[in-house]
Amino acid sequence: MIGPKRTPLTKAEERDAYETVTHRDAGTCQRCRRPGLHVERDHRQGRDAFNTTPANLQLLCGPFSPEGGCHLWKTEHPAEALAEGWTVPRHADPAEWPARRWLRAVFGLRAAWVLYRNDGTWVEITEHDALERMGREGT
Repeated sequence: MIGPKRTPLTKAEERDAYETVTHRDAGTCQRCRRPGLHVERDHRQGRDAFNTTPANLQLLCGPFSPEGGCHLWKTEHPAEALAEGWTVPRHADPAEWPARRWLRAVFGLRAAWVLYRNDGTWVEITEHDALERMGREGT
């Protein structure tokens, strides 16, 4: 089935998405929580002309960070990255695919499942909902 024709994002729309995600993730790797100069804006689903959106982006530390970085880990461990919520499969909508994120808790931080929104926010979901959305119910 052929869907409606999509218009590629403009450079300004991509730039706005990158700025939104940098602010949302507070300049910190969402996998290891390392802040700083070595974080990169990562496409959760492989980059194309239509998907540089806040729902499809996250900050991960890059190859110049200590231990080689979470971005490199994601690339080298695709099955684990998918299972842990760092990657979105090609067939899925990034706005509906669960992501992992560290959230503030009463005493420090806690890992949570979220859905990223294109306005730069997220909605926390249960682990059960996350696994169901990823087709892994009962695992």
